[in-house]
Amino acid sequence: MEIPYSIRLSFFDFWKGLFKGTLFIQKRLRGHLKEQQKNWPKKQQYSQGYFYQGLEELGITGLKPTGFRFKQYAIDEELKGADVLDIGSNCGFVSVYCSRLAKSVTAVELNPFLNKVAKDTARYLKRDNIEFIESDFSVFATDKKFDVVLSFSNHHTIDGNLNMGFENYMKRLVSFLKPGGYLLFESHNVFGPGSGAVGDDGDMDEKIKIMNTYFSIERYRMVNCYMRHMIDDVDKLFIVARLVDNPPKTDFRLEQAIRRYHY
Repeated sequence: MEIPYSIRLSFFDFWKGLFKGTLFIQKRLRGHLKEQQKNWPKKQQYSQGYFYQGLEELGITGLKPTGFRFKQYAIDEELKGADVLDIGSNCGFVSVYCSRLAKSVTAVELNPFLNKVAKDTARYLKRDNIEFIESDFSVFATDKKFDVVLSFSNHHTIDGNLNMGFENYMKRLVSFLKPGGYLLFESHNVFGPGSGAVGDDGDMDEKIKIMNTYFSIERYRMVNCYMRHMIDDVDKLFIVARLVDNPPKTDFRLEQAIRRYHY
């Protein structure tokens, strides 16, 4: 019988944590995930009770190791000194990673147990420029405007918590950005049929047209998933877009973009 990936990765994390001296904080964070398993709807939980995101500083691999992802994104320049909004921040590891470069990070996440993971992580690493907000993004409100908005596979969430339609979602993102601000966007499955089902971004040609109404498409590339050998995951499309007046039209074709693994 195959050992679940959550057990295999936890085993790897133990040895990494032993080497890094982070076993205590790992144990504390896993406690919040166990609490989630008992008290949060199962259909709204990811990754077999394991960490969806990873953070190399803590020796936690995660299904999506943050450092591995950001090496491909190559967005350090956009993050430097920026006020950042992280939508659907999950366990907060992406927010914590960005806080090294950003002026401030505002992390919005509905799940209270994942927010506990995030807050304990930030406290342990002494990152005091992050605000964690427990909220549904569709009703999240703030007077603050941001230099950067992170939207990583969150425009239509697979747990069903967020589905406002792509154009409405883009309009909402625009409302939080400063003029000239950046949208850093990661897709769901761009290899899907484009039927509009949950997690299906096979209709990205149409979605890019909508995005391009508000944003200049600065650059894009495919990024490699990490856990293909352990879970059913796919490579994603990553887009750097900028909010400008009268954005130039981008000649985007998904059939070509899915073969593009560089900017």
